[in-house]
Amino acid sequence: MNIAILMSIWAQNLGDELILKNEIELLREKYNSNSINFKVFTYDLEYKFFEDSFVEYAEYFPIWIKNPKNLFRNLKNFIAFSKTLKWADKVIIWWWWIIYDNETQSVWNPLNQWLFRVKMREYYKKDIIFYWVSIEVSQNSKNLELVKQIFLPAKEIYLRNRYSYELLKSLLIHSEIILDPVFSDNWKKTDFQFPILKLEASNFEIDNFKQINFTDKKVWLAFRSWKLQNENKKIEDLINLILEKWWEVILLPHSFHKADILANDYEFLKQFVKEKVVITNSMQETYEIYKKNLIDLCISMRLHSMILSQVYEIDFISISYSKKTSEF
Repeated sequence: MNIAILMSIWAQNLGDELILKNEIELLREKYNSNSINFKVFTYDLEYKFFEDSFVEYAEYFPIWIKNPKNLFRNLKNFIAFSKTLKWADKVIIWWWWIIYDNETQSVWNPLNQWLFRVKMREYYKKDIIFYWVSIEVSQNSKNLELVKQIFLPAKEIYLRNRYSYELLKSLLIHSEIILDPVFSDNWKKTDFQFPILKLEASNFEIDNFKQINFTDKKVWLAFRSWKLQNENKKIEDLINLILEKWWEVILLPHSFHKADILANDYEFLKQFVKEKVVITNSMQETYEIYKKNLIDLCISMRLHSMILSQVYEIDFISISYSKKTSEF
């Protein structure tokens, strides 16, 4: 069996990479086969996190299409994309994607890009399955018609959130909401673990943490930038509060994005490194801390930090800044 996967990976984001890792295992279970051939489309061929002898990677079409220098690159990618659609004899899977209607690298509405890919799938008469996608579009008549054309041909549709479910329901398209695939990262985990404290980023105050006794525990901070008011001072104050209790602090970046500095947790968090405050230097190092259960408490803004904390039975405090973390 051959399966083509289109998803957002290789932007040096741990959560995205773990979605791919776990979805491939879930697909092998779904189709009861350990010998499925996968071809995964990505925006960056330089960095590999998950490698497997049955997994091959290819670059998307289109990619950075506004730049004329990419003309032959996109032509080459289009040919490779067409060959892959012909090769994929079972399903074409659009994975973990946010289907939205604005994108800085596009020369037209990104919904048209997805419609083009769906039409290509129809040409080659292949099944399409949407796995764990989110739809975030302004609901004007043009966009709704495009969304309908994109999703209506799908054989199966699995979504990330209720907003997307209700949107498709209003278009008379059947779908299901499923758990994030990273919940499968530890197959032995069976019960659900709630955060010991849940805060909204808009109400983040140091006093919220003074009531909790975390004496003699290693504490990690999985924070991202641009989500808190006066965030540098608040994070520094939180670190100082932890150190006053003789705790140890580990900064856990989940994103090491090379192109988008605002999405790069490492570049943001490294400014807080000092005595008794250390930082992980790669996705693999961050991941190993969760897997090996090397710390006692996670204070997290990252969705997949919350999920990994739960999966590996680590106490955590969630700081929500968006719909996806609020719904967790």
